[in-house]
Amino acid sequence: MPGAVAPEGIKGRVVLSCEKEKTNEVALQMVEALYQKIGMELVYMNSDVHDMHAAYVSHISHIASYALSLTVLEKEKEEDAIFELASGGFESTVRLAKSNPAMWVPIFRQNKENVLDVLNEHIIQLKKIKSCLEKENFEYLKELIENANKIKRILK
Repeated sequence: MPGAVAPEGIKGRVVLSCEKEKTNEVALQMVEALYQKIGMELVYMNSDVHDMHAAYVSHISHIASYALSLTVLEKEKEEDAIFELASGGFESTVRLAKSNPAMWVPIFRQNKENVLDVLNEHIIQLKKIKSCLEKENFEYLKELIENANKIKRILK
């Protein structure tokens, strides 16, 4: 691929490589050179650590998207209302719900323990928000939202 130019969307992105020590050295060097050439950052990690972090960041996002989509489909029976009232925020939030179950069910099965761990925490957070609304504790709700806003400093 001499002279190949990487699409701007992948420049500076991170690509994970697991089990570096089990990888053929020549193959690893080729892959490293390729990623370096297209401007990606290669990060190495143990597969168990990868699975934990993937559950906490990626897998829970898919589950939340599937659950939100199912909730709306269950509660809103008028498809026109979904189409007419859905804003960009809703569309981007349920975008992951379009993901193929043939891919995601095996991922959830393989990483079940980490997925259950993060899903339990997600349910705790949802219950806190629900409780605030039920008890009209809008001061604590504001505090929860402000705490959630802290993600901005990580995802610039």
